[in-house]
Amino acid sequence: MSAEATIRRGVRNARYTTVPNHVFEDDRLSMEARWLLGYLLSKPDNWTVVVGDIVKRGKCGRDKARKMIAELVEIGYAEREQTRDDGKFSASVLVIYDEPRDVVPVADPAASESVAFLPQTDLPATAKPSPVLPSPVKSAPSKDLKIVNTESLPSGEALADDLESAPASDVPEKGQGRVERERASRQFDVWFKAWPKPGSPVFARNAWFALSADDRAACIEKTPIYLAWAKPEELTAPAVYLKGRAWNDVPEHFSADQAPVRELAKPCGKLWMGTRLEALLGDPTGRLVITTYDERQLASGAISREALLRQKRRDNGWPLVSRMHELARHNEPFFAGLALKPLVVDFQKVERGTPLFVAWRRLHERRGWLFVDGLRDFNYFPPIEDGADDLDAAVEAALEHFRTKISKERTNDAA
Repeated sequence: MSAEATIRRGVRNARYTTVPNHVFEDDRLSMEARWLLGYLLSKPDNWTVVVGDIVKRGKCGRDKARKMIAELVEIGYAEREQTRDDGKFSASVLVIYDEPRDVVPVADPAASESVAFLPQTDLPATAKPSPVLPSPVKSAPSKDLKIVNTESLPSGEALADDLESAPASDVPEKGQGRVERERASRQFDVWFKAWPKPGSPVFARNAWFALSADDRAACIEKTPIYLAWAKPEELTAPAVYLKGRAWNDVPEHFSADQAPVRELAKPCGKLWMGTRLEALLGDPTGRLVITTYDERQLASGAISREALLRQKRRDNGWPLVSRMHELARHNEPFFAGLALKPLVVDFQKVERGTPLFVAWRRLHERRGWLFVDGLRDFNYFPPIEDGADDLDAAVEAALEHFRTKISKERTNDAA
């Protein structure tokens, strides 16, 4: 058999999509439903599409389109939700997931996130749909950016007080106990009014109820700090902020009374890599979820539970690092704190494929960390000693030296 590669990929740019392998390996999906799932997962989170679009793109009839949708719902890749706007039922939407919904949680029972919305305009609604639903095409970034005055925004404690005194909603949300549903709905109403960037209340509410109770509490507490930290031009639509749990991006040492001092960090550049390594040196905080597909893989012996958890920890254990990698793959901007900049000036450029690059990859593998394979041709790492014979020992020493510099800097800041 020839060793020549039979799968040849072009240069990656912004026009590509990351889709989990199990989407293609799930033998419960027909080829038509698999195509539809891949098509919807290729769209941005706020993408809006009707059945007519599926008919056009799939070159099929409406009955066929509905059959594919029904198949995704039955298997768990889609879920119908009845949305609300101003206390009234609006159009039914189909929420699309990149993993089947029948998951077995390891750390958090609400870890799955929706990645696309499919309004079913053919279905009758119990009230007239809101006129402010998103347009059927991806909207351009708003040019009318609000300048955020953080002094006018409620603190985490004040926001929590407002949430407790907010009026109850008349219509409970799906999938939670009545009391918790009403409380979560009141929380969303107050939080949404405090968010300075405009966006669809329907998508934002869906994203809010996709969060766990702990995530909602963290959002309430940390949103004022995030708004003090982030630049106004970096603020996103509320649904995007909620889905990305962007409040976790704020460095632990940042406080709301500090002026935001950040700059655009070039992927795999000095500041970007320094921020990434600092995050990896901390404890993993991400949720690990074992899906139905994972359970089948375990049952068949295709992978051991230890190996599966190690893989999920690597990919999801450090949410900031995972998000940085995702942004880099899509050539989207990432802003990093300038406090770290003096500590990375001596980082050295390492070309992909060189022995030193491979040594850094081995270090990441030993520690169970996600590596930067496939992001850029040149990457910056802490410098190693000149003439080092043992590269594995050299990169370990370089990383430890960088850890020490961070620790001293944080100690000086505290003093």
